[in-house]
Amino acid sequence: MNRLFLSLAAAAMLLPAAAHAGRSQVAQGSFEISPTVTYSHENLKREGYGGVDNFTRLDFTPSVGYCVSDHYEVTGGMILRHESINGTSDTALGAVAGLTYNFNRSGTMIPFASAGFGVLFNGGFDFSEPAVLAPTLAAGVRVLAGDTGSVNLNLGYQRESNGEMRQNRIVAGVGVSLFPWHKKG
Repeated sequence: MNRLFLSLAAAAMLLPAAAHAGRSQVAQGSFEISPTVTYSHENLKREGYGGVDNFTRLDFTPSVGYCVSDHYEVTGGMILRHESINGTSDTALGAVAGLTYNFNRSGTMIPFASAGFGVLFNGGFDFSEPAVLAPTLAAGVRVLAGDTGSVNLNLGYQRESNGEMRQNRIVAGVGVSLFPWHKKG
């Protein structure tokens, strides 16, 4: 996982960014379409327990955002999570909302920080077994690609609670953003 994330980060840094100095993807009135994928896999060996537990999770989070200013962006989207625990698979569906602060552009990069919340239905498409995602926090960088897109790398924290148990996660993500209707600076 770490090698994959570092490889993707290095590749994004080397993208030939053709961003023009007079244009900004993240400007008041711009819309963003941003699908993000996060993946995790872990093996857990418990003391005194003979077996090894295997956990695999893949989250796909397509979202949209609207820049209410040159720095603040309101976001919303859905979560589609596929999880496998010791060979038993489940799919969950949910929604997220949040606020992103985009720092000033530095060359072909825009650092950002975000906070949000959401709900996840672990029963999948029958919308049962709800869990609350709060807070979701992330920080990262957008590596601009042309004047209407970026590759986004982030590292974050997510807390999930369903009333019976709480999970705290550190997550790394990679995604792309398209700014089909952006304002020219």
